[in-house]
Amino acid sequence: MLLVDTADQQAILNALEFPGVQGFTTNPTLMARAAGAETLSLDDYIAAARKLCKMSADIGAIQHLMIQAVGGRDETLSQATLYLDELKAAHDKRLWVKLAPTPTSLACCPALKEMGCASLVTAVFTATQAYVAMEAGADGVAVYLGRLMRLERDWERLLETIAAIVKSAERTLLLASFADRQTVEVGLRYSRDITAPPAVIDELLTSSLSQEAIEGFDEKVVIEMLKG
Repeated sequence: MLLVDTADQQAILNALEFPGVQGFTTNPTLMARAAGAETLSLDDYIAAARKLCKMSADIGAIQHLMIQAVGGRDETLSQATLYLDELKAAHDKRLWVKLAPTPTSLACCPALKEMGCASLVTAVFTATQAYVAMEAGADGVAVYLGRLMRLERDWERLLETIAAIVKSAERTLLLASFADRQTVEVGLRYSRDITAPPAVIDELLTSSLSQEAIEGFDEKVVIEMLKG
């Protein structure tokens, strides 16, 4: 699963033109940035999220959309209801509700499943968080790989453990926080489920060696055409 990490509608549409992109992920920071604001009121945040859901209902290429819940259990379920309502005409979409790794948020997993939503526990930085998320019934966890690599000396062993926990539960390990293609290359050792910002998605097919080979192919075709 390849997703674009943005809440900007035009950026999402542009990213969908890249091969393999199946949807998008958002968070409150990205939502505020897309609105050109430092912060958003809860009402403005929900309104912006609903607009993204409404847009997604009309775009076949969007298979997955991930929107972070804000507030407690009642607020989370209320927001999920509103988002599902915007998607009701589209039966081929999977709405993921992103949850914080807290007892209150994880308690929402069963109810979200009953509603038809997937749950993704985000900002997971420890193996125990991943374990509890799986036991609580979450459909996946998100790890900020770039941040983990910067802040944890033993990040490789930690990520291996998290990946093993998620794999044994047959759930999704989504990796995020990529500053460049090289970090994505590292992440692919642990999971093929990736969300990356538009600029990094644009880099995924770049390679100087590939470019050299492509230029060689083109030159060969030109030579053969001239000979003909």
